[in-house]
Amino acid sequence: MSRIPFSQVLKNASVDIRKEYDRLFKMFHFSEFGTSSLRRWCDICFKHFDFRDTCISLDDFDETHDFHFDENPQKFDINYLISFCEYSYNLVCQLAILHNEKFYKQSNAYLLQVVKVIEKMGYMANKQDNLTDFVPKDQAAISVAEIVDPNLSYKVIEYNHHSMKGDIERKKAILLALAEKLEPRKLELENIDNTLKSDLFFLLNCMNIRHNNVETDRKFVTNMSNEELEKWYDETYQICLLAFLELDNLERKSRIKELKEKSK
Repeated sequence: MSRIPFSQVLKNASVDIRKEYDRLFKMFHFSEFGTSSLRRWCDICFKHFDFRDTCISLDDFDETHDFHFDENPQKFDINYLISFCEYSYNLVCQLAILHNEKFYKQSNAYLLQVVKVIEKMGYMANKQDNLTDFVPKDQAAISVAEIVDPNLSYKVIEYNHHSMKGDIERKKAILLALAEKLEPRKLELENIDNTLKSDLFFLLNCMNIRHNNVETDRKFVTNMSNEELEKWYDETYQICLLAFLELDNLERKSRIKELKEKSK
């Protein structure tokens, strides 16, 4: 039997999400530095954490927000792993910023491990207000997030978060925010691609997205199941992304035209 190169073994390896969860869980709950685990140190230092609100301990925080992660969960999927990554990552980040040397190395090692797992699964960090969640990498969403207002960029990325699945109202809110930015540029979009503009504003205006047209929604929409409506919201989101990219490309073409004129 021929030997398989080490590099090829790694390249061919699929992500074992259960094994990755086991590693992170043990690092967080059982790997000791000093006299306590990372989780125990988070509990000891919890009173200094920015997001604790009125919770007085980590156990209180877990109970208040229904955070329960088992060493051997019976129902396990990728969302369970992502949720644990978000939970533990944000806690350990708070521990790390206490600037205590004894926390730094262990905290940093754990944070790097989470990032490696997240990236291996094709996810990325999405940060706002010193909190981090993890979403699937979507190149179109990333590109749009880089060109829109900072207040909107988080929403563009957030749409892909696993907690959004089935939450039509939250998705609608993001679509409304995107529509608000695209509406003033409708004519520009029409000049670029009238079909794109027509499709986009048909969906925005006829799929119970805009509050000002709820009573005029067509019967085919009101007869849709929530699952079907959500699929159309997801399609609308993708077309919004395409519209932003087309508009950005129009500005790029204008700059190139100016450069060409200068080169004559």
